[in-house]
Formats: sequence, structure tokens, C-alpha cells
Amino acid sequence: MKLPAAPFLLLAANAAQAHDVRQHAPHVHRQATVDLALDQGTLEFALQAPGIGILDFERPPANATEQAALSRATALLKGGSWVTLPTAANCRLASSDASAEGFAATAAVPAAGQHRHAGFTANLQYRCTNPSALRALVVRLPVLFPGLHEVIVNSATANGQDRSVLSADNLRVVLAP
Repeated sequence: MKLPAAPFLLLAANAAQAHDVRQHAPHVHRQATVDLALDQGTLEFALQAPGIGILDFERPPANATEQAALSRATALLKGGSWVTLPTAANCRLASSDASAEGFAATAAVPAAGQHRHAGFTANLQYRCTNPSALRALVVRLPVLFPGLHEVIVNSATANGQDRSVLSADNLRVVLAP
């Protein structure tokens, strides 16, 4: 069954707007957003997270330890280990990327009394040979990064659109009843 493109275009537009919001308006500390789309055998994730939720700072790294933490966080987000999929779905990571924005030493210094904003983005794309087995999945971000108190997952699948709010006590996203 071929799904209409509208839900996926909506998610893409939301992701683009989320990026604009990061640049032009205050972001919510300790809260990340994940947009998830499942279209036949392709499962995609788009993550936006504040630096303070991932690293506990939003400025250029002050020393080698902080630089290593920044590198580790970016690598972990790119590697996809923050998502656990059902084995029966037989999914394989097809592409991934992650970036940290606003942590460079050349980032603009905020005006007096204002706060610097930095954050992370990550995109994962999986190919699944048995997508009907994707009834639920686990997003482990609040456990891997305790500074993220809440992760909002917006999903679009053949079953419709949904929103899940995750915390360290609730990591499960239900995609099908």
C-alpha cells in the first residue's frame, strides 16, 4: 500500500520550521523533539535537541574533557544507538548524520544578560524488510542523556499521526495498536 505524501511533507515542513525556531526564538531547555515517519519499508527519525539537555552546557567546550564529551555525543547520535527497534522488523541503518551547532569558538557571544543557545540535530534512516512488525519502538534519549527530561516524538505512519511524550520512566513509542 502506498501512503499519501502529505503526512511526510508535513513532517518535513515541521523539521524545517524547528530548525528556524532554533535560530530565531528561544528553545526549550531539557526537551528534545523527534519527528518519526514510516513509509512502507523506510523508517526515518529527525532529532532536534538543546545542547544543555545533551551536554549540560551551551557554549564552546572549555577543555579537552568537554571537547571529548561533545565528540562522543555527536557520534552516539549519529550511530543510532538511541533507538531500539523490534528485531522482527529486520531494520538496517541505511544513512545517518548528526551535527552540533553553536559550540564552535567562533560562535557569536551573546549580549550581556542573554544566554547562548546551542544544540544538536540528527537524522537516521532505516530500511526495514518487515515494517508491519514496527508496532512499538524504544527511544532511549532520556536515559542516555539525563539532562533531557522530556522527549516529544511526533510520528506519522499508515495508522495516522500521533505524539508521544517520553521520559526516563517511559521510553516506548507505540506505532500500531
